[in-house]
Amino acid sequence: MTTLIDLVYASPLFFLILFIGLQRFEKRQLINGIVFNFFLFSALMDAALIVIRLNNETLNNIAIAAAIVVVLIVMFFYLFGIVLLLWNAYIVWKKESHTLANMLTLLIALAIIGSFFIPIITRLLHIPADVKLFVSIIVSVFLLYIPLFFYLYLTSLIIYQFNRPRYQQDYIIVLGSGLIDGQFVPPLLASRINRAIRFYDKQVKKGRPAPKLVFSGGQGPDEKLPESVAMQRYAIEQGIPIKDTLTEEKSVNTLQNMQFSKDIIMADTTKSNPKIIFATNNYHTFRAGLFAKQARLKADGIGAKTSRYFLPNAIIREFIAILKMKQHQFILVAIASVAFAALTVLLNHM
Repeated sequence: MTTLIDLVYASPLFFLILFIGLQRFEKRQLINGIVFNFFLFSALMDAALIVIRLNNETLNNIAIAAAIVVVLIVMFFYLFGIVLLLWNAYIVWKKESHTLANMLTLLIALAIIGSFFIPIITRLLHIPADVKLFVSIIVSVFLLYIPLFFYLYLTSLIIYQFNRPRYQQDYIIVLGSGLIDGQFVPPLLASRINRAIRFYDKQVKKGRPAPKLVFSGGQGPDEKLPESVAMQRYAIEQGIPIKDTLTEEKSVNTLQNMQFSKDIIMADTTKSNPKIIFATNNYHTFRAGLFAKQARLKADGIGAKTSRYFLPNAIIREFIAILKMKQHQFILVAIASVAFAALTVLLNHM
């Protein structure tokens, strides 16, 4: 029994060391967020065990107060989550274009509201008990899997924001995101360029060689020039010398941004292993990092701040894209849930 308790007490240290090791080895992976949560929950478990064993009134009161605060926060988001989603949808509707990607919080709110009517609909339609059981099991699995996966993704995204590359880079890849009227840099894209410029300026102020800014983005069918060219012009207007810029003009997605920019960098550099980072918006850094890893490009990201009202939609959109990247895992969960539901219905008749 003592050995088991010792293992429980030692587990936070084990997971913390493992997390630090994973972060130093490779920041661009979901496993880091999973291990961090193991550290967090094991540390909370240790704290609870210590409070129980000491049986100190002051510590007990602090623990109870902390538990009440956590429960109240969870209840608040559970009870008012729909209201918050609808409010965010309203703000985004007023300030952004009315595209499907900008309506995700609205769609999720409507889906949650619609779920309340499912029991009523099933009664009215007189759906057989076996069908209801089969569907309810599959729905329950995904109601557990998707929020859990989202939480782990969100943890990984937040952890990635603490990436602080040293001011000794050779290249900064700036990822494109579309133009206004086919030729002008919009505020979202400008924030990415400005983030790269701030890094550039700080590195130069430290007396180190200026990094080259690699503007990455091709030309869409409704654009008058490649995104990268418009980005380059914007940077030059901000005072960046043209000799410190390169353009990648063929990419149409983030993976190609990384692949084609890597090719341009390797053709330009005299180093066998140049130091590279990329600049994008904060919500996009983690997924862009996954694409950099996929392109075998050793580069981590720095993120530009994004308007708070825009973040919920943007993060949900990124999560959906992550699900698509992990579609094989998603399909396996779907197959397993269908098989489990079918087996449960079958056993129910035996």
